[in-house]
Amino acid sequence: MLKVVYDSKTGLGKKFAGKVSDNIQAVSEAVNSPCLLVTRNVGFGKIPGTTKKFLKKYGQYVIGVVVNGDRRFGKYYCAAGPKIQEKYQIPVIRNIERDGSDDDVKEIIAFIHGMTANPG
Repeated sequence: MLKVVYDSKTGLGKKFAGKVSDNIQAVSEAVNSPCLLVTRNVGFGKIPGTTKKFLKKYGQYVIGVVVNGDRRFGKYYCAAGPKIQEKYQIPVIRNIERDGSDDDVKEIIAFIHGMTANPG
């Protein structure tokens, strides 16, 4: 099954990762196979340093990104996503608010199962 890697400061990203997979790990751990990254913003829509470090080292394994945020930040809601997509050429699969809605969970589980059934 596709590994889900999370970068979580408050625990919301980790909580979402756990909702969509039993195969999860933090960005501080190494990967050597395809994975989905759940990350967040820092400041006003910046990519967290921990995510940058992970992508620099393991970006070739990341097949997609889920960005969590809070809509109260307006234009900065999940703003790290487009920056990751542009800088690392990794598609944003979904933006989620906080730890994700039931629809977010269903969509990402379907994505994971689709990638597992049809790798590459």
